[in-house]
Formats: sequence, structure tokens, C-alpha cells
Amino acid sequence: MNYIKYGHHISYKNVFKIFLIYLIIFIPILLTRYPDIRNELKYFVVADNLLKTKNFFILKYFSELYPDKPPLFFWLLGFLKKYCGNLFMPAAVFLGSVLPSFFITVFSYSLFAKIKDEKSGFFIALSLCTAPFFMGISLVLRMDMLMSFFIFMALYNFFSLYYEFIPKNLKNILFMYFYIFLGAFTKGPAGIGVPLITIFVFLLLENNLSFLKKIYFGRGIIFILFLAVIWQYFILKSPQGKEYLMLILGQETIGRIVKAKTHIKPFYYYFEMLPVLLYPYGIFFIGSFIYYIKNIRSYKEWDILEKIGFSWTTVPLLAFSCASGKLDIYLLPLFIGMFVMIYSFIEKSKDRKFGKIIFKISMAMTVLPVFFNKIFNKENNFYKKLLFFPLTVITIFIFLAPFTELYNEKFSLKPIEREITISDKNIIAYRFKDFVNIKGKIDKKITLSENTEDLQKEILKNKDIFIVARKKYKNDLKNFLELKLKYENINYSVFYISEN
Repeated sequence: MNYIKYGHHISYKNVFKIFLIYLIIFIPILLTRYPDIRNELKYFVVADNLLKTKNFFILKYFSELYPDKPPLFFWLLGFLKKYCGNLFMPAAVFLGSVLPSFFITVFSYSLFAKIKDEKSGFFIALSLCTAPFFMGISLVLRMDMLMSFFIFMALYNFFSLYYEFIPKNLKNILFMYFYIFLGAFTKGPAGIGVPLITIFVFLLLENNLSFLKKIYFGRGIIFILFLAVIWQYFILKSPQGKEYLMLILGQETIGRIVKAKTHIKPFYYYFEMLPVLLYPYGIFFIGSFIYYIKNIRSYKEWDILEKIGFSWTTVPLLAFSCASGKLDIYLLPLFIGMFVMIYSFIEKSKDRKFGKIIFKISMAMTVLPVFFNKIFNKENNFYKKLLFFPLTVITIFIFLAPFTELYNEKFSLKPIEREITISDKNIIAYRFKDFVNIKGKIDKKITLSENTEDLQKEILKNKDIFIVARKKYKNDLKNFLELKLKYENINYSVFYISEN
């Protein structure tokens, strides 16, 4: 069943295939995975505070101001926390990460199928959603996927307007700028920077900067700033608003770009990490990046996908590299552009000797090369050979998905939570500051102890306690003769005070 709307064919069969991937792989993991203590459970605490204070613009982590992130994502968490009960965690991950990831994948297929052809769009979308890093981020409770969705939708609207897939009316143009604002309202400046840089560089490559007038670029920027001013107004109306706003604009915006508090990495950090983050397509990306930078002077000869991939990837990547603070997850909004550039490079170099060599090296780096090699070597169709990569990843994850519960028991805090939930004992977290985030799931008094002297004082005050620590500090606790091991897994240990 196909339909044509302004562009090339879009196959519902391919949309259904993408849906099956999410249904078979993503949903089982989503329903069984235990949340991360450092970030996800911390977000639970922030969402709880939002509901208690009913201040929707000043976020707090316990009693501390939390200007690290804008509020939109936490509004979603607060709503789900209030109405979803025991299903809060899977509902939050589903609406905050899995569903945006699914829409990015499906609309990527739709966009690039219309721009180029159905096979190109499907390979780009399939490669994107089966890249292990993208899959992993789709299954954790982080605002990066939601921000990436808004960035993508802004660019989806832009390219749809540019190629006249949708009418060039005020409503569609307004939606594009509104998506840009929502990206910033979800995570920060990248929500504005990535789409605007991509649009400008693409029009530069197209030698069509006059198109900015057709999409009311100046007025669009004013519209985004107007929404930002409204946001700031509500912040300033709140208690501690001025202090909070200064932290957002200084420490969390300019500070992260110029002199970050954490995650400080050298300029070349992302270039070192991308071959791993884009596995098993990393070697293709390095080849494409070098190729297009080297041949930038001949950009007029590039086709549509090459220009889109280059504008969505290279300049934003260089901008991210210049920032002081760097994390792998920051690159998520660029993944769509990266896979467009990878596909363009593969297509251009498929009949060249170096292209064939890169293809064989990439194939050898995957986990099941022998099995799929025998199948695809019989095929002369290069497109079918390309499907080797996503099919390999899909096969691996189908086998791994049932082991999520085993991972929870052996590596996560799930069994620890179970132990302390059924007990009336007080909890001491030894050199484990992040453990207080478990208050996002259970309401227990938790005392922090940063050294053995403090711990000894707490033991003398209260014998009816559990002591939770990361496994690497287990030997510190063994030195206390009165402590006995209650439970441990690969990462964590729980001790109690023996009555003997």
C-alpha cells in the first residue's frame, strides 16, 4: 500500500517494519529495565519537588536550585508521576524517549524517501534506529531524545517547505520556529543552534540564502526570543527567580560553552568517539567526513542528500567540538545528518576500490560476519548488501532483550531497593552520594557517610541500619567487625550490623 504526496513513494510496509523493530526490541527492554541512579532517579526527585512546590519554572533537587535543565521535560515527568502510579517509569521512558525516537525514525524515512527515493529513506531510517548508541539512548530517561525530536521536526518542516512537500503558509512556518523553541525549552541552546546552523549552511550550499526571506527568518528569530522572554518572565516572578535565571544564563549556558564545570574534554574528543558511537558505521563516517571536507570546493556538484548530510553534520559537529563541556549524548541531534552523509558516501564510493575495502572492513567488525556474509555474497544487489549492517544489530538485540531482567539483578540497584523496601531499617549510603536519588522511588531516611570516621559515628548512634555501598568500597566496610554482608551483586553491596 503506497501513497504519493508531493514527492516519491512512501511504503506503509516499511513503516510497519520499523514499528515491528520497536515492538520486538524496544518495548520488552522498556518494560523491564531498572532506572539509573545517577540521572534517571535524580529526575524523579526533581519531578517530585515540582509537584510538591507547584512551581513549574523554578526546578529544585531536594532543597537546592536545579538550573541544569529547562522545565518542559520535567512537566511531562510531573504529569506522569501524578497520574501513572506504578507505571510511571515505563510511561516516562516511553513518552520521553521511545516515542520521540520512533517518530524521528519514521519521519526520517518519510522525508528522505520523498527527497531521494524509498530505498534511500528506508536504509537511513533503519540504520539510525538500529545504531546501538541511538537504541541505548532511546531506552533511557533523558531529555536528549525529546530535544532531538523537536530539532528534527523543525528541520523536517524546513526541508518540507523548501521542497514544497507542504504548503508555504504561515502555519507551517510558525510550527518550524515553535519546534526550535521547544528544543531549547527541553534541553538548552543546542535546540536553537543545531537547526539554525543547519538551515543556514544548507542554503549557503544551495546558493539560495534568499529563501530565508520566504520563511520570515528575522521574524522567526523574534518569535523564538519572544517565547524565551515569556519563560524568563515567569522565572523572575517566582521566589529565587533572579538567582535562578542568572544560573541558567551564566553557569548553564555561557559556562558550559566557555568554561564548563564538568565533562571538560579536548577539541578532538568527539572525533575520537564517533567511530565507536556510530558502530558499525563508524569507519564509513570517518571516510565520509574526510571525503566531503576534502571536496568542499566541488559542493555545487553534490546531490541533495550530500548537501543535507554535510550541513546537518559538519558545522554543528565543529561547533560542539569548540564548546568546553562535551558528552557523547550531546551529539544525538546530529545522528540523522550523520547517517544521511554516511549513506551518500557509501553510494558514491560503492564502485570504487577504497569503497569496497571500507565495506569489507566494516562487515568484518560486526559480530555475525560469517553468517550474513554467506547470504549477502550471493546477492549482486548493493542495497541488499547494505542491509547486512542493521540486520546484524537487530539479530543481536533480539537475543539480548530477554536478558534485561538478569542484568537488573546482577548489575542494577533493583535487588537493593527490594531489600531495603521490605525492611524497617534506616539506610546509610557510604561514599555513595547519588543513592539519595532512590527517594524518587521509595520514601526512606538516607544518611550520607563520606569516610570511615563518619560511618563509625553513625554505627554507634544506631544499630538498626543497612549500609549501602558501591562494590569498589566493599573492603572499607569489611574492616568493621560488627558489619555482616546482607546482599551483593556485581556493582553494589549491602551490610547490616550483626547482633553477635
